[in-house]
Amino acid sequence: MPHAETEQTDDRRPDAAHGSAMASPWPLRTERLTLRPHRAEDIDAVLAYRADPEVARYLLVPPATRADVEERVAQKRSATGVRDPARELALVVEHEGRVVGDVDLWLTDARGASAEIGWAFHPEVAGRGFATEACAAVLRHAFDHDGLHRVVAQMNARNAASAALAERIGMRREALHLQDWWSKGAWSDTFVYAALATDAPRDHGDAVVVSAVLLPDADGRVLTVRKRGTTTFMQPGGKPDPGESPEACALREVAEELGLDLAPERLELTGVHRTRAANEPGRPLLATCYTHPHLAGAAEPEVVPSAEIEEVRWLDPRDPLPPDLAPLLLRVLAD
Repeated sequence: MPHAETEQTDDRRPDAAHGSAMASPWPLRTERLTLRPHRAEDIDAVLAYRADPEVARYLLVPPATRADVEERVAQKRSATGVRDPARELALVVEHEGRVVGDVDLWLTDARGASAEIGWAFHPEVAGRGFATEACAAVLRHAFDHDGLHRVVAQMNARNAASAALAERIGMRREALHLQDWWSKGAWSDTFVYAALATDAPRDHGDAVVVSAVLLPDADGRVLTVRKRGTTTFMQPGGKPDPGESPEACALREVAEELGLDLAPERLELTGVHRTRAANEPGRPLLATCYTHPHLAGAAEPEVVPSAEIEEVRWLDPRDPLPPDLAPLLLRVLAD
């Protein structure tokens, strides 16, 4: 059985490659490896392993041709982050300046909370742990930098080596789907592995981590708040207490800031966003965003600020937006 480093998890999206525009913190470095976006000059190096029958053995596609790899590299060059419009991260893996593999991460839900990971590595580096080291780094990046809630990996159930790799990077086997994919003239079984952000303590670096709640009224206006000593209006919300889940944080912050007791079962996750922090210059913001219909029964109902909130203001997103809105709120309204 080939080593995991020679295999790739199955990329089962209907549209497997798209571009991206937002800058990301690359390269990503590990003890031995450098992970970076694709370049035009990577074609020969990527072809060297993606054309290998052993690499394609358990994939849904045959060994790649030069045309296949030229198209792939062209598509992947701009896939530099799951928070970009493309909703995908595609990195090549270098060891001592040589491309030895690639790792992909792509969003699988509209909210931007879940993703799938896939990989392919040159057979010549099998057994050296490069795939494990690279995939572990991307998985950490997915949770720590991008704030993802869940990442899955899917693979042909005969691919024991890739299954072992998934387990080495901390993923658990959640399912075996019998004969769910027709590939290369036969039905194949699929293993599904997954990891959650809550499986291990997270290190978000210098990012400000918050939960935020969009509270619309009956006419589609949204409630915004301004914290004491600041000039920016934003959604209600704030930072989690140690060990507190994003949803619990959202409920607590709204209760503390506005005296509103939200029904947990009506809290709807709308997305996870990484933007610029409004009130802490130079720092990024990693926000889990929700919406709740608590105030939707009336037009501009009275809400009394408390705690650190100095002012509340209703905002009609259909009107020209004022210049004093937080970057996160602008992002949410744009969606």
